[in-house]
Amino acid sequence: MNWKALALSFTLLSLALCACSSDALKRAAYEASYQKGCMDRTATPQCDPAHKSYDEYGKDREQLIKPDSR
Repeated sequence: MNWKALALSFTLLSLALCACSSDALKRAAYEASYQKGCMDRTATPQCDPAHKSYDEYGKDREQLIKPDSR
């Protein structure tokens, strides 16, 4: 087998796995910080019924970071 092709394939696979695990870690950290805040305030892990999902949080964050295109 061509070692260059194997190395390139391994590199691309590693990058894809890192990207996936990075998103999973960010999601887990977001939920953990929400639950810790709830535990600190109310002693229950789910204290806010209007709690935004990680995806909603990400959309709101992107809108704040992007310059207004109007």
